[in-house]
Amino acid sequence: MLKTVDLYKSFSGHGETISVLNGISISIEPGEFVMIMGESGSGKTTFLNCISTLDKPTQGDVFLDGKDITKLNQNEIQSVRFNQIGYIFQDNHMIETLTMVENIMIVALQHDKDAKGRALQLMEELKITHIQDKYPHQISGGEKQRCAIARALINNPNVLLADEPTASLHTSSANAIMESLVELNKKGQTIIMATHSINIAAYGGRLLALNNGQFEVDSSLKDLDRQASIDQVANLIKDIL
Repeated sequence: MLKTVDLYKSFSGHGETISVLNGISISIEPGEFVMIMGESGSGKTTFLNCISTLDKPTQGDVFLDGKDITKLNQNEIQSVRFNQIGYIFQDNHMIETLTMVENIMIVALQHDKDAKGRALQLMEELKITHIQDKYPHQISGGEKQRCAIARALINNPNVLLADEPTASLHTSSANAIMESLVELNKKGQTIIMATHSINIAAYGGRLLALNNGQFEVDSSLKDLDRQASIDQVANLIKDIL
């Protein structure tokens, strides 16, 4: 389980302090697929960074499987990043001189002799084995993001975080990525994802909407057909976005 208690984050500069997260307390259970929505600058990425150890909260606690990760030393933080959290960024950060299977393996290369086998297994699950020996410039944006998903999963993380992973993709590629994430979630993978898209948010099982540094919407999403799910999300956020 992931839990935040009175989570605050502010940024200072040019003589002023800007509060982004204002005392967020929330629990996310194993196996949930949580969508986070909010206007640009509302704090979606900041929240993900705070719960992933990429950024330190100004105040408050973040518990991952009962351990307060805000109190860890640098070695312990590295262990959490390596073993417990996978992160898919909007920019997939592929290394142009490595093949796609090598890009997927890279976070495990120094630690795990079985990394290639797991990378190929993940590529098979994500239907991208045909690009294993290609280089980033030879494949599509959607294929790169599938590789980014595989890379984030290679160390079997407890929680998979995703920051607008479909934002730069056209509709068909974005929907294909989301269908892959839904299948992963059905197998038990906990996913927490930020998105600005109502259509994309409708793939989730729970909706959080950030406004004024708080989750002003926290609602389960019913398992409906696509259009009904989209309408459901639109209705939930209509007063704040």
